[in-house]
Amino acid sequence: MSEHYEKHAEQVASAFMELLDESVRQAVSEEQRAELAMLVEAAISTAVLQQMERAAEEVSALSNRLRHYAEFYDKPAA
Repeated sequence: MSEHYEKHAEQVASAFMELLDESVRQAVSEEQRAELAMLVEAAISTAVLQQMERAAEEVSALSNRLRHYAEFYDKPAA
């Protein structure tokens, strides 16, 4: 999946470069453009991992509720 993020980061960096004036674009080295793409990729990865952690926490909470309901589903309420 990292390859997917890398490709998307390259697209974002290229789109950003197109927004710059030609003179500014010429002043940006290939190394700097690659660093920009790497920063974008890191941001994408961080955002995805945060969402995956959130989803995992929700699945864990659901699992705990299901386990609780399975334990007490046929017991009368006190």
